Amino acid sequence: MHEFFDLTEHTDVRIPMYGTTHLITVIGLLLLLLITLWQKDNIKKIVANRRFIKSFMIGYLLLEAFYWSLIWGYRIEPLYERFPGHLCGGLSILMPILILADKQNLFRFFSYWSISAGFISFANPGFVFYTPWGWGFIHYVIRHYFLFLAPIIFQIGWGYTHSYKVLLRSIAALAVWAFITFLIDWAIGANYNELGPNNPLEVPFLPASFTVWPWSFPSFAVVGVILLHLAYLGFKWLERAE
Repeated sequence: MHEFFDLTEHTDVRIPMYGTTHLITVIGLLLLLLITLWQKDNIKKIVANRRFIKSFMIGYLLLEAFYWSLIWGYRIEPLYERFPGHLCGGLSILMPILILADKQNLFRFFSYWSISAGFISFANPGFVFYTPWGWGFIHYVIRHYFLFLAPIIFQIGWGYTHSYKVLLRSIAALAVWAFITFLIDWAIGANYNELGPNNPLEVPFLPASFTVWPWSFPSFAVVGVILLHLAYLGFKWLERAE
């Protein structure tokens, strides 16, 4: 298959924090956010168009299926990376399914996870992209734009409300899920969500020892709680702006 789709090329490629490519992806995300907020009336019409939303979500899921077929086709190593155990990989399948099923309460419940995961994937300075402008990189951008923007778009379109109790339940569920992931990483030597014993992630706003297993779990938990609260405040702002 053409090297454009070769996902094995990402192995030694690291896009530097604050480099041109990284800044372009962040600026693109912010521009789409501003357009979404500016065009709220049109966003409501789009979300109300069930046929369009259904077609879009099916198309997105087919895109994810194609990505995972490449993961298995190129036999990405280590083996655990061939399964959607990372938070972003799992959410990128779950969120469009919830939209298709019109499960608004569940979508709201996982929206805190989704928007936080989408944001940190661009803000995190230790991230490793695939070869720039290869399919892996393009898919990475599409997936994380979706995870960040979909909760905002459907908050505007569905107009549901948020309560702090729901946020706390969502945080509790994420904590349980993260702890289970931590135990799986420990048991099989995986590195799902950078919680494993062989985690190479470097984060400048945390001491180096805080990203080393097993201290990565409590330090990332604190960062996660902060991000989920910021997401909640953003949703409440949107809610009151209507």
